[in-house]
Amino acid sequence: MKHKFKFNPLATAILTLLCGSSISSYAEQSEPFSTVSNNQLKESINEAYPGQQFFEQYYVDKSAPEAQLRNTQALSSAFCQGTWITPVSPDNNAPDPDKVTSVITADYGYYNPQGDSTLEGNVVIDQEGRSIRADKVTLDQTQTYANAQGRVQLAQGGLLAQSDQINYNLKTQTGDLNNSFYIAEQQHAHGHAEKIERTSPTVAILSNASYTTCPPGEAPAWRLQADRIELNQETGRGVTTGTKLYVKNTPVLAVPYFNFPIDDRRTTGILNPQFGFSNDGGLELSVPVYLNLAPNYDATITPRYLADRGPMAEGEFRYLTENFGEGRVWGGYLPSDKEYNDEDRKEFHFLHDWVINPYWSTNLEYNYVSDKDYFADLDSSPNSKTDLNQRRAWVINYRNQIPGLKAQLKVEDFQTLDKDIKDEDRPYARLPQFLLNYVGGNPQGLQYEFNNDTGYFKKSINDDSDVLESSGTRIYNQFAVRYNYRNPWSFVIPEVSFRSINTFYDRDSREDRGIEADSLTKSVAVPQFTLDTGLLFEKEGTFLQSISPRLFYAYAPYKDQNDYPNFDTTTASISYDQLFNPYRFYGHDRLEDNNFLSLGVTYSLMDQIGLERLRASVGQSYFFEDRRVTLYNEDELDQEKRTGPVLSLSSQLNQNFTISANSAWMSNGENSQRDFQVYYTGNQGNLYNLGYFYRKDIPNRQDSYDQVVASFIQPVYNNWRIMGHVQYDIDQDVAREYLLGVNYESCCWGVSVYGRSYYNDLDDINEPGVKPKRAVMAEFTLKGLGGLNNKLASLLESRVLGFSKINQSWTQR
Repeated sequence: MKHKFKFNPLATAILTLLCGSSISSYAEQSEPFSTVSNNQLKESINEAYPGQQFFEQYYVDKSAPEAQLRNTQALSSAFCQGTWITPVSPDNNAPDPDKVTSVITADYGYYNPQGDSTLEGNVVIDQEGRSIRADKVTLDQTQTYANAQGRVQLAQGGLLAQSDQINYNLKTQTGDLNNSFYIAEQQHAHGHAEKIERTSPTVAILSNASYTTCPPGEAPAWRLQADRIELNQETGRGVTTGTKLYVKNTPVLAVPYFNFPIDDRRTTGILNPQFGFSNDGGLELSVPVYLNLAPNYDATITPRYLADRGPMAEGEFRYLTENFGEGRVWGGYLPSDKEYNDEDRKEFHFLHDWVINPYWSTNLEYNYVSDKDYFADLDSSPNSKTDLNQRRAWVINYRNQIPGLKAQLKVEDFQTLDKDIKDEDRPYARLPQFLLNYVGGNPQGLQYEFNNDTGYFKKSINDDSDVLESSGTRIYNQFAVRYNYRNPWSFVIPEVSFRSINTFYDRDSREDRGIEADSLTKSVAVPQFTLDTGLLFEKEGTFLQSISPRLFYAYAPYKDQNDYPNFDTTTASISYDQLFNPYRFYGHDRLEDNNFLSLGVTYSLMDQIGLERLRASVGQSYFFEDRRVTLYNEDELDQEKRTGPVLSLSSQLNQNFTISANSAWMSNGENSQRDFQVYYTGNQGNLYNLGYFYRKDIPNRQDSYDQVVASFIQPVYNNWRIMGHVQYDIDQDVAREYLLGVNYESCCWGVSVYGRSYYNDLDDINEPGVKPKRAVMAEFTLKGLGGLNNKLASLLESRVLGFSKINQSWTQR
């Protein structure tokens, strides 16, 4: 017959031994958990995988009902078939040990106020969020020392331990467990310790202990074995000594000292090293050192060695202020690069963002790079690309306070990395530029808008690439009034606008051009009228079909703008949407002359599950006058009476398969651009993309481009998959980039190996001596301990359309 006892100090003390008051608890108790006999427990220690019988009791299939009751975020890796379910979930805070009530049952109980008190035979002590099982529990006369023996199991806050014996001091909350197996549900970890000592309420020391996040089995894929592991809940750190890493039963790495986190707090330490090989750098090794300098700022210092180039240092500093925003500073330095004419290679970057209040914000950016080849040669990030012009800017933003009003003030300059680029072809600095936009009225009725773009643009000519300087101030204003009429089957939007440009040359430009002070200003003003209208016809049935014809008309008179400077304007590319845009220039240095009509029609076919089985658009523009405003004086006038047709097609053949195509022709029948793309995303993590892109060379409008891009991800066996990407330049008959890799993910470890060949973004591959960079990278990850940066996934995410979505389905399958 079972007996119940009210014996709070004993239960509270023993249950606190492993878990401490800071560990969380679970309000709903599980069924009584099973135990293993002492003989089985001792025999299991000598097996290849000690404790297998104990561990397998609490490792269940993820589809099991008890697994579904737990927070899915706490389940093991998606590559595991099972997950840990301990008797007490890690969800809630632990109860106050001074207030909690214990329920104790045992086959036999003896209380001796003059000596030891004993509970014996299937002892069960339950509290809300805590539980203990033992064959025998003894408390001394002073009620200071407690001892639990035989099949002792403790459960609290997602932690479960099974031991031969527990000794505990109630007053100091210290003690030890002998011959213990443990499970940490939240970390998906388990292991064995010859002895666990709690030296204080927040510090536990494990002697001759193992640790792994692999599922239970004959032998884990990897495990750590340490002479001593100290876990400090107060500092949030774990420290091991005499540590060895085992793969299966083979030791592969010995580490005399290792410091690792046991919670999400940051701390100083060595991060995972990175390894690689490239054809122009040789073997590479970098060992990042993280410095937790303060709660609001930290730093990472990375010593790096490249066999063919020499030693290098990289660093990053991050900070967060209470009232003045946040930012980071990073850079690198390689002295006397042996592969780069013994030149010093360096970079420096600074970013700061500050949200002053809901209406005002500011950001500061500064970038410096020593040469155009730095990123291709030395940047270890697979996502790096060489921006020709490194930005340096300070921006102040205003919005949200006055409805419809937003403004920006910025000072901006650039460092052009390619020193062979002439001064005249480099971008202008903005010293400063002010942008303002205000939209008022009714979005479904009468609406008005005002835009202002005022800036001082400066570019010095020091290489005689241009005879005359064209620096100065430009003031652009636009005021527009439109009426938005819309109903379910049509829209009509007439708009009248007035635009003006005022340009003032600065002193240097005035002197170069010989301009008198009284004629230094260039001004032009142009009114404009546009009408955008369309209809929508729908037919319901097995499919929802719609036809949307659209008409767009624009008129603006010609105003002479020859010899006007061009600070930041370029010509718009041809596309279907561009047919219905009155602005053929991007920027505010030219005011277009217009007198054209564009006609277009869009057909859509939707099925009952919402897939757009077909979407087709075709349109064309008709010009009633020549376009006399040009970007440069030497440009020929556009005298075509019409464009060629512009076609856009797309189709969702099913939920996995999508195709799209676009094409545009000129009035003489020549194809100016075309592209064709096919996407397939499977339900098992497979993906295939193929694209072809062509653009005809049209002077001062678009550069030639003729390339094929393809990528794939294909699971091959179990958790293995292969993946690849290629970008092939048909004009140059060369692969600009190709990548081939293999990836494996399991419950407790992962590996990726890939090879990559690519050219610097700024290289002309036809120049002598230009060759692709080739690199081989290997990444190895031990789940639960961290691993190398997942550069392969990061690389594919930036180059493979749909990778993020397909990778998510792969990891969550």
